[in-house]
Amino acid sequence: MYSDEKVVQSHVIVDGPGEHREIVTERTQSVPRESGISAGTVAIITIFAVLVVGAIFYFVSSKNANEAANRNANLDAASQPNTAQPPSTTIVQQPAAQAPVIIQQPAPAQQAPVIIQQPAQPNPRDSASDDANMQEVAIKRLTEEPDMAAVSISISNAQALLTGNVNSTATKAKAERLVRAVRGVKSVDNKLVVGM
Repeated sequence: MYSDEKVVQSHVIVDGPGEHREIVTERTQSVPRESGISAGTVAIITIFAVLVVGAIFYFVSSKNANEAANRNANLDAASQPNTAQPPSTTIVQQPAAQAPVIIQQPAPAQQAPVIIQQPAQPNPRDSASDDANMQEVAIKRLTEEPDMAAVSISISNAQALLTGNVNSTATKAKAERLVRAVRGVKSVDNKLVVGM
């Protein structure tokens, strides 16, 4: 509450033998001011408080009644003699997470085959004889051509050397092509001489 100040004047008349006078006094007095809460607001707050208290009382009493009913039901069930009925079974079905995986194992009498890889047999024509193999193939190809009878070839470290005489530059180029086509030959040194 707030207070307001109010000025109060008082008049006093003094009547005495031979004297008549009036005394005026002023004083400031604080007066409580009325608050802004009306009677309607107070009534609404009171009703709301009563409703909240009533709701709380209702929930507490219903909870106590449910607990008491459950307790009594449990006591009744425990005090009754066990009859021939089996206890109820609760079955919980859960969804399958994934399809089952089926693994077949071989029968004990059977044994899985054992595969043993044999090391490769050394080629009788290994690196030292590779040159000889290439030379053999090149000689065969050159002797199949009629105009290359005078051509000689030697291969060392996959490098071929052609020597001898041929009758034209076309035959010289053909001999080099035939030798280059042999697998493993890296280079050809063509020293063939074109002559008649």
